[in-house]
Amino acid sequence: MKIKVLLIALFNLLLTNLIQASLVKTKLSVDPNKPIKLVLANQESAWNKGDLDGFMQYYWKSENLQFVSKNGVKKGWDKVYSSYQKNYTAKGEMGKLSFEVIDIQLLNKKNAMVTGSWKVENNSGVHKGYFTLWLKKIDGKWLIVADHTS
Repeated sequence: MKIKVLLIALFNLLLTNLIQASLVKTKLSVDPNKPIKLVLANQESAWNKGDLDGFMQYYWKSENLQFVSKNGVKKGWDKVYSSYQKNYTAKGEMGKLSFEVIDIQLLNKKNAMVTGSWKVENNSGVHKGYFTLWLKKIDGKWLIVADHTS
């Protein structure tokens, strides 16, 4: 009888350890960067459909949005939108956009820095460069609050 109780206790202990190990493995296999990668994938997809509004929905719709490029600093969502519209949409030059993420640094639960490269292939050629994005989680959504693109 004592052996039966001991075997049941050992079985329960083993089962508990297996369940805990499985939960830890599941937790570790979740990519914490996935939501941020999804932002960039959704931007690529919208751009490649010619959907500037869809592309811009991942930028913080605020006068404090900052966009830095070789042409200077633009402040505010409306100015960034107008610039994209003037330089790409109005000219029919959106073409095909692709991003390559080089690094994602989660600074805390609400802030991340992303470094990567971009490439646009359109009627005027192949244009490419690099970017650094500051993304912030606002109202449960990752949004670009600062974009430095070269």
